[in-house]
Amino acid sequence: MLLGLYFIAGFILSGLLFLLKRWRSSVVITLLFILLQIFVSISAMFRLDEVNLNYFTFDSLAVIFLLILSLIASATLYHSVRLTRNATNWNRSLYFFSFIILNISLTGVFTANNIIVSWIFIELTTLSVASLINYQRTEHSLEATWKYVFVCSLGIALAYIGILFASATTGAGASGDMSFDGLKNSFVNINPVYLKMAFILILAGYSSKLEVFPLYTIGIDANYVAPSPVSAFLSTALVNGGFVAFYRVFSAMSDTLISAWMNHVMLITGLLSLLVASIYVQRSINLKRVFAYSTVEHMGLVLIALSLGKPGIYIALLQITFHSLIKSGIFYHMGILHRIMRSYQLDITGGYLKVNPTGAAIVLSGVILITAIPPSPLFRSEFLLMRELIDGQLIAFILTIMFLTLILYGILRKSMGMLLGESGQLKPSEENIAGSEYLFQLLFFLAAVVMCFYIPDFLNSLFNSASEAGGFMFESSGSI
Repeated sequence: MLLGLYFIAGFILSGLLFLLKRWRSSVVITLLFILLQIFVSISAMFRLDEVNLNYFTFDSLAVIFLLILSLIASATLYHSVRLTRNATNWNRSLYFFSFIILNISLTGVFTANNIIVSWIFIELTTLSVASLINYQRTEHSLEATWKYVFVCSLGIALAYIGILFASATTGAGASGDMSFDGLKNSFVNINPVYLKMAFILILAGYSSKLEVFPLYTIGIDANYVAPSPVSAFLSTALVNGGFVAFYRVFSAMSDTLISAWMNHVMLITGLLSLLVASIYVQRSINLKRVFAYSTVEHMGLVLIALSLGKPGIYIALLQITFHSLIKSGIFYHMGILHRIMRSYQLDITGGYLKVNPTGAAIVLSGVILITAIPPSPLFRSEFLLMRELIDGQLIAFILTIMFLTLILYGILRKSMGMLLGESGQLKPSEENIAGSEYLFQLLFFLAAVVMCFYIPDFLNSLFNSASEAGGFMFESSGSI
């Protein structure tokens, strides 16, 4: 089986990192794994609905996120090469080992067709992320790592209690069928009170990975402290893993008596996430944290889209795909910005436009794209979302527009402070940045702009298949 070979090869390659500790060897080994990851992702497109090892399925949802994972993993490795060049052998081996294990874990989450297997791989992401956050071995990174492990473990434990509660009340645990399809059939006849309790626990638990209210804070701290390539991966690929894990549970419960109630809960959770983002974007004086709160905003919009039912699933998939491309590009550049400005703090530094005009243009492009200003593809998905909200959720529409306006203002004000503000007490460095370091940022931004007008047929077909939107289908011509 394809995934069986993938898991075996991935673990062997990760182990080799501790035997071949030289920098070039570590890079080559990790590159071989990334090529394997790309091969599996492309192969999955031609093996739709194929079951591997009984517990994994290449459905449309899995294929979408495997493709995104391959793109982001490739770019993260590219930016990690320079990051790890001067590291100790142990730190470098541990970094790439954790990176490979994190990719394996997310592949397991995306393809798992069993709720317990999905939970196991989500828990594995917590352990692999911890060493990536603490790569710099500073006091702040160690503190953020322990916070991440503690809060995520608490969240995953809550989700597990919810899973146990659901399986016990349905009898699925006794029968041994914990597949999402099996649970979907079992959930139909369950007492709605028990099902509501299970859903709340699972949503609250997985919010630590989804980076939405209530456990969003740990993701903010992790993104701020981690090296920029890691931040890019955590705010996109890892968040996508949290989405898939939660979405499969939501989908299994979607045809039950609590369907309407779940939609209300997700709508409220999404709005609370937007509220949190709109407040802390204004208060933050750290540019990297500003963009981290932007992730809370966009995942809040994803939950609001899911609350709309089947039409919203398509919108949510668009939103999360576009966000992955744009946010990763922004965070990759944050590493370059920090090397030049030596800080993200807006009160002690500024004037990035004068120091690095090319980098400033990329930051400005990223700000335009992440705030859904045309030609951002997020304008496309958010337009569709607003159109759906205004038809049946007028109050939610007004609140969403209000929160998004505040977030837009905050991000523009903070980013313009870094680009155009006074240099402050911290003087920029004179480091020259190679043009090749902008490669993936430009490619991701360009791909995002193209998808504002045109979504490739194969990708649009995957979106429609995953959302099962029925009459709510979109042409790939790009018209809205």
